[in-house]
Amino acid sequence: MAEKTITYLAKAGPSQRKECIRAAAARAKELDVKHVVVATTSGRTALEMAAALKKIGCRARVLGVGYSSEYAAKWGALKPSVVSKAEKLGVAFITGTHIMGGIDSAVSSRFGGAAPGKLIAEAFYTLGQGFKVAVEVSVMALDQGKIPAKTEIIALGGTGAGADTAIALTPENASQFFALKIHEVIALSSRR
Repeated sequence: MAEKTITYLAKAGPSQRKECIRAAAARAKELDVKHVVVATTSGRTALEMAAALKKIGCRARVLGVGYSSEYAAKWGALKPSVVSKAEKLGVAFITGTHIMGGIDSAVSSRFGGAAPGKLIAEAFYTLGQGFKVAVEVSVMALDQGKIPAKTEIIALGGTGAGADTAIALTPENASQFFALKIHEVIALSSRR
């Protein structure tokens, strides 16, 4: 039996970013993971994650996952000045369609009802929006070939902006979604 610590953050949202990143960086070093995938709107969370890893001597590579062009137009896109700073720390970036939305959103909009991706998203939302996002960006990263298959990583997601959830998992491609394994919760926002 192993005991592990979960950092419960005071609330969901961007005000929890620094503490979430601190917990994720410490655990990344303990687990000796090679990849950390971070949901990021502007690139700032990915930049801060890379800086935190560097500060503690962890050599994990950070991949920032931004919004697709449709969502970026609504909620914000990667900022070139932030991306440039992050890239100097070795951060890579991708953007893409959310795997739990995408075409399912078109089906729901046109025909009504809940499509499978929406049902899966709602199940993950019971643990918080950041939890769903962390799972989603890890699968997006694997689908785009930016992290290796069958490898444990750490993924961070957030509610609105910033990071408020960190998990250790072995993602799978979207076509094999139900084979992914969540190993542990590192940080989670309080839902009270």
